[in-house]
Order: sequence, then C-alpha cells, then structure tokens
Amino acid sequence: MRNRGILSLVAIGVLASSLSVGTVKAEGNEFELARKAIERQVEKPLPKGLVDSAALNQLQVEIKGSAKSSDKMGTVSRASSEDDYTIEEEYNDDFNSANRISFEKVAVGQLLPLGDVDVYKVVVPRGGVLLVGGQTNSYSIDLGFGAMQKDFVENSNLEYLGYEYDYEYDVEALAYQAKKGTYYVGVIDRDNDYIDNNTEEDLYAIGTIFIDNVKPSKPTVKRVDDNDKVVKGKAEANSTVTVKAGSKKLGSAKASSNGNYSVKIKAQKKGTILSITAKDKAGNTSSKATTTVVKH
Repeated sequence: MRNRGILSLVAIGVLASSLSVGTVKAEGNEFELARKAIERQVEKPLPKGLVDSAALNQLQVEIKGSAKSSDKMGTVSRASSEDDYTIEEEYNDDFNSANRISFEKVAVGQLLPLGDVDVYKVVVPRGGVLLVGGQTNSYSIDLGFGAMQKDFVENSNLEYLGYEYDYEYDVEALAYQAKKGTYYVGVIDRDNDYIDNNTEEDLYAIGTIFIDNVKPSKPTVKRVDDNDKVVKGKAEANSTVTVKAGSKKLGSAKASSNGNYSVKIKAQKKGTILSITAKDKAGNTSSKATTTVVKH
C-alpha cells in the first residue's frame, strides 16, 4: 500500500508525547501474521460507483486532520465535533487487547519498537460497507493496514472490495462488504523487519466509516379486501413503507421498532394489485411485495 502522505494533525507534538511507548511488548509472530493477512488484500482498485464517493471523501478529509463536523450525510456515521480523535493505548498487539475505534473518531498511534502491531476493534451495526482509511506523517513508516476477522478467520462475513488512493489528501481507503459483527483493523510498519528508524514523532492515523448499502428485505403483507382502508404487515424496523396501485401512491407510514406497519389507504376494488416497498434511513429500497385485493 502506498501510504506515505503527511498528516496535518493539530498539536502533533503533544500527541507524540502523550503516547505510551514504554509499555509496548512487540511480538514477532503477531507481526508476521498481521502482515500476511494485510498483504493478502491485494492492491485491487475500487470499482467506480461501488462506494459512495462523498463518504470516501469525508473519510479522507477527516484523516487528513482538517475535517469539519457534519451530519448531512444520512448514509454515513459522522463525527460530532471538530478535531475529534483518540490516542492509541498500548498494549494493543493482538485481538484480545485491541483498542476500540468508532466511526466518530480517528485513532492516532505509533509503531514502536521494531515489529510492533497495533490492533483496533470496530463494530459494524448491520450489513453494509466498512471503509478503513490510513495515513502517516513519516517517510520512516511504510504503513500497512487492513480489516480482518478475529483470529484471521476468512469467510463471506467480510469481503475485500478494493482500495482508493487520494493524492490530494495522501490518504488510502480500503473498502469491505461486511455483515453485522465485530471486526479488527491491524496496523503495521511494513519496513520494520529491516530497520527500526521510527521515533516518537513518527505517527499514523486510522479512521473508519460505515455505509449502509444493503436494501431491506421484501415486506410481508396481510390479506386486503375491498372494504379495507389499512394495509398491514411486517417490514424492516423503522423503515418507511409505501403502498401503490400501479404508479399511484396510496399511502405510506413508518414501521415500528419491531417491524409492524399499518398504512392507511382508500378502499380499492377487487382485483387491484397493490405493491408494497420499504425504504430504510439510508435510502435503500426493498424489492416490492404484491397482493391482490379480494372481495370482502
């Protein structure tokens, strides 16, 4: 990976002195396992349009250190304040000791001493895209990072989609299609097996963003007759359910927290075909369910 950009983090000297290097216990085996897992994620460019470009840009801006708080992008988990970051806490060299990283804060850390591995834990709330971005302030660090499952398990729960490198911000972002669950981000200095030339002022930043790109399941719908003025059924919790007859919208309502919905409509003639869809907060729309109005 080509992360050799320069961080513009605020008070970089304060951050460097705040990190605890003395408690690090570098374990060579963990470094090698992490490096192999990271390098298995080949440099595959992210196909255009696969991931929301606004989300990629926001992640790159935040990691660069000049992000402004914003909650305008409903599909993206956002930071609530400016200059919002956490500092790495050692010992964090394996899965069980991983630091927690959220979608709201960038994590800043060091890779000291030789062979150090830093591990972060991130919780994906539901199926979607996990973006992981990274950058370093030092040419002494050949930054390697990647998302993985605990104990390096590989299956369809976490699928690598590719990377995008932004030359304006000098930030690389990796994208993964992830199912709901807990995942880990490993960070290494890939030249650390050759020379230990890092100092306390050599830093990296890692950030994550979640994008909900998974459409809700098709709603279920109960029997509707020609006297009914309500369509009922089950849909994704808190989604907006819309009922149509052809292209005509008959009504919509929000599903409850347990998925029940009740949409008011005008009574329809026997034989009318109704279509029902659910749209989540991220704007993903389900496949349509259909039902035919029957005689009372």
